[in-house]
Amino acid sequence: MKKFLNVLSYFRNENGNVFVLVAFGMLVLLGFTALVIDGGRLYSEKGKLQKAVDAAVLGGGQVLVNDQTQAKTVAKDLAQKNTYSLADSDVEVTSTYIKVTKEVSVPMTFAKAIGIKDVKVKASAKAIVGPLKAGKGITPIAVVKSAVPAGKELKCESTGQNKGNCGYLDLNGSGSNGLADGIINGSNVAIDNEFAETETGQKWGPVKDAFQFLIDSDINKPQCQSAATADNSCKRVIFVPIIDSLDYAAGKSTVKIVGLAAYWIEGITNQKEIKGQFIKMVGPGEIGSIGIGEYNLYGIKLVE
Repeated sequence: MKKFLNVLSYFRNENGNVFVLVAFGMLVLLGFTALVIDGGRLYSEKGKLQKAVDAAVLGGGQVLVNDQTQAKTVAKDLAQKNTYSLADSDVEVTSTYIKVTKEVSVPMTFAKAIGIKDVKVKASAKAIVGPLKAGKGITPIAVVKSAVPAGKELKCESTGQNKGNCGYLDLNGSGSNGLADGIINGSNVAIDNEFAETETGQKWGPVKDAFQFLIDSDINKPQCQSAATADNSCKRVIFVPIIDSLDYAAGKSTVKIVGLAAYWIEGITNQKEIKGQFIKMVGPGEIGSIGIGEYNLYGIKLVE
């Protein structure tokens, strides 16, 4: 009998231990739940915030070459569209880069049970702009460096003026058809040690038709009707190779491309010329450090 009572007493004492173990196990389970649920929330919020600041600097960088104040405004607007509000102190802008840093507090759910009400999440992004050393969609018409940015026309009144050359470049081949296709669709061009052959003759018919196609393509785009508002959505904004000179060109000659520039087409005249003006623009391609001056065709690169 005495032995039975001792065994019963032992089990009664173990009941208290079980309760302690159960309570400890629930606490551990709650901790794991907090780690999984709230950790997932932090991971998701960090990803959303990073995408928002990336978009902000890339968008702001698109207009940085024209206006630093506008670049900051664009970055803040894009962040707001992604549900994040940026203060002026969150955005750093210089002539060559734009950087955004944002910190937010993420409320916890299960972690509140262990005393953690919220956790701060931070993300930053930086985009730099620089002259393109390799561009996409480049029009096969060379422009002499001295014509940028004052030159208001691309013309070919007489092939004799430059010994048979009008500034056309043979980037696509196939003569007139290749030239027209290059005007409409562009070509990929690298500037570093890039040499191109000139295309002889006026070829005005195909050239005129190709440029008219670009102008007509923008007929329903209000922003494209002015050089001041034109952007990368405009077909009538072309990217042209810049060369030192055409004076030495004779027939099929080799010229060195020293830079790229953007040109907005105003219209076509009866004097075999394309009228327009050079504009500051960011285009697609790989950026470098060598350019032609203020009116480079710039590129943008995310570096952080």
